[in-house]
Amino acid sequence: MITATALATDPFAPHQVPLPFPPSPPLLPVPVERGDARELRHRCARFTQALAEVITGVRPPRQLGAWLSRDVYEQLHEYVTARFVAGGARHSPRVVSVHIAMVDDGAAEIAARMVHRGRSHAIAVRLQRGRDHQGRTTWRCTAAEWA
Repeated sequence: MITATALATDPFAPHQVPLPFPPSPPLLPVPVERGDARELRHRCARFTQALAEVITGVRPPRQLGAWLSRDVYEQLHEYVTARFVAGGARHSPRVVSVHIAMVDDGAAEIAARMVHRGRSHAIAVRLQRGRDHQGRTTWRCTAAEWA
């Protein structure tokens, strides 16, 4: 029997009953691509998995700081700080699908679906190509939304 307190434990959908999916280890999906996304193919699934872990409070935002623009880092930090308190039990999310669309040679948009506590949630990310302080080509997350 599900009690009212059990229903209110999911911060994403407090009035829904979780589906009875057995826990499984994270499995990184093969990205579905549009355009020439060869350079991002191996990185985007791992990046969205790490971002999902930050969004759900499993990983601290500072671990992704080098790959995020200042705006995205602040947005993520404020969200995690407001939602989670230190020391609580965390449930790892699992990214189950990733889609890459190359806007142009220097920009990519990624749509991912994560499953957290039996519920599906969406993550949308925009990556911009740039140069770091040593002149190497890097990709930086300049926009992120999740629901």
